[in-house]
Amino acid sequence: MSDIVEVGQEVLDAVTKQVMEAIKVPTAEAIADAVVAKNIELTEKAVVKNVVDTVEVTVKTLDTYSKEARFAKGLVAFKNQDATGIAEYNAYVNKAWSEVNKSNYQNVTTTADGGALVPDPEFVAEVERLTKDYGVASRLCDVRSTDRDSVTLLAGTNEISFTKTGEATAQNSQKLTYSATTVALEKYIATLVFTSEVIEDSAINLWSDATTEIARARAKLFDTLVFTDSTYGLLTPALADAYKTQTVGATIADFSADDAMDSKYKVVSSIRRSGRFFMHPSVFNALRQTKTAGSGEYFFGSAGMEAGPQGAVTPMIDGTPVELVDIMPAVGEIGANKAFAVYGDLGRVKLHVKRLLETKTFDSGVVKDAGGSDINLITQDSWAMRATLRVVPQTRFDGAFCIIGTGTVS
Repeated sequence: MSDIVEVGQEVLDAVTKQVMEAIKVPTAEAIADAVVAKNIELTEKAVVKNVVDTVEVTVKTLDTYSKEARFAKGLVAFKNQDATGIAEYNAYVNKAWSEVNKSNYQNVTTTADGGALVPDPEFVAEVERLTKDYGVASRLCDVRSTDRDSVTLLAGTNEISFTKTGEATAQNSQKLTYSATTVALEKYIATLVFTSEVIEDSAINLWSDATTEIARARAKLFDTLVFTDSTYGLLTPALADAYKTQTVGATIADFSADDAMDSKYKVVSSIRRSGRFFMHPSVFNALRQTKTAGSGEYFFGSAGMEAGPQGAVTPMIDGTPVELVDIMPAVGEIGANKAFAVYGDLGRVKLHVKRLLETKTFDSGVVKDAGGSDINLITQDSWAMRATLRVVPQTRFDGAFCIIGTGTVS
């Protein structure tokens, strides 16, 4: 007879619970967590062999270069048709000019990659600075920037005065009247040609050469417009009647310190506070070498210069500065009835300049050299930089100038 074992309900429940836990299937979330934990554990224990130190690579961008090197890199990239280099340079220029344009200036700012190369703003700023170093008009005139193609200048045509009056006596009123003069800004272009060898052999110096020559040409243009231009120049016969005049005699040999001093006192008193003489260096040199008839001593000491040839050669007449202007008539060019010098205040002349220089560099096309012959930039392996500007002078006050000349000054 076999023994029968009775199992209570509590025992059955406990056994069932253990069996269920043993055969429990994990969820998808639990499996994912386990895999992640295992990977972390393996990564932390991994042994990496043949590990070398990381080398930090620094990429030098265009804005870290000097303006000379940046300009040279742009030209070399343009010459070699380096699309990446041209794109980088144009991107830098466009970004730089966008900052300038916020100040209401304009320039050629956009160009297709591989097209014309546009110098950055520092190139134009350098030309502006050098223009003042080389020129007289750009340094002393009232230079105004404009965004218009023409300008209007208002000039006063009358004066007011006080009238003696009695008690309760009515007097007529007075008013100021003006004349309006409108002039159009003239367009001027300068083209600088250089060969590929120049770019390759002296790229850094090219910045100095280009800025210097363009600035010199710009300064010469301003001086020409103010003094000798056939339309606007102070020495132009058609305009001389509007100013005070001083004749020195029939020839330039008659020019003396007395003539210079007489011209100084023909303008209004306010001009003499800032007035200057303007003449060619050879004219001033001839005047300074004037000697007395008796002893042969240099006479010019009594006219404001240090006595004797050993004195300091400071350009001055009667205590007034003398500006030596290369584009004015030289001694050998002055004949009868020829205006050759000016006394006055150039601050009364406005030079209206439209925006800044517009500059581009080209490697294709045909340009003229100084003699008028064609230069084919492609076949002659050359480059051309073109600078464009618009400018016109206006005289605000005719009474601010006295024109000095031989014979009849008109």
